[in-house]
Amino acid sequence: MNIKTRRYLAIFITCAATLVLYGTAAYRVEQARQQPQSGFASCNFERCIPHTATLNALK
Repeated sequence: MNIKTRRYLAIFITCAATLVLYGTAAYRVEQARQQPQSGFASCNFERCIPHTATLNALK
């Protein structure tokens, strides 16, 4: 295997790993988004009112 082939293989593996990590993160975000958020916040069209101290600290 020459140096050019190794370089292209390294670039391909890096891109594939990046895509896998991005896909995994997007999948986990989508799964979390679809979970029912009981007791997390009361939302209407104007604003969301959080029910936890950590979210109140962000105001």
